[in-house]
Amino acid sequence: MGEKDLEQETDSAMPEDVAADGAAPEDAVSEAFGDAAEQDAAGRDAPDDASETPGHVDEIGPPESGEDPGPAGELAALKDRHLRLAAEFDNFRRRTRRELGDAGERARAGLAGKLLELMDDLQRVADTPHEGTTTKALHEGIGLVARKFAKVLADAGVEPVNPVEERFDPNLHEALMMTPTDDPEQDELVSQVVLIGYRLGDRLLRPARVTVYRHEAEAS
Repeated sequence: MGEKDLEQETDSAMPEDVAADGAAPEDAVSEAFGDAAEQDAAGRDAPDDASETPGHVDEIGPPESGEDPGPAGELAALKDRHLRLAAEFDNFRRRTRRELGDAGERARAGLAGKLLELMDDLQRVADTPHEGTTTKALHEGIGLVARKFAKVLADAGVEPVNPVEERFDPNLHEALMMTPTDDPEQDELVSQVVLIGYRLGDRLLRPARVTVYRHEAEAS
């Protein structure tokens, strides 16, 4: 076979587009592989629509079989989730109520322990023998117990309401009687505290029982 015949067979075996452009066989191969690589990269970068699920299905949890649960399946899953949340909230409410009850019981126990100490002091005063005991000694002993009791109340947040020479406040005071006065500046001032009141924060435990000045203008 001659050289000329070999060139004719080679030209007939080349693709028409390559032969027309006059490109070498190596360029055609490179271009084919380049197109295949670009297509493969595009396939990897594209999102997999088949693996995506709606948000509410993700929250509920897809079925183990991987099949679409459908409206009935989603409704059943929502009911199950609702029941679980209701049970968790009920447990939280019971736990919180129990913790609050325990905290209140501990506070009452602490206050009762301090009151028991005051009870012991009062019992010692009551057990003091009459012989050789003066009224002054008993008075001092009772005064000591009263000061200790006032400290216990203050530590518990209880404040006295002792409005001497203060303006009468019906929200904190209880007027027992009116005291006439000739001084108009003393009108509606507390003249005497008969019984001290007490409050705990903003809660009034007992109003102060007082007498109040009342000024009446003289008739002309």
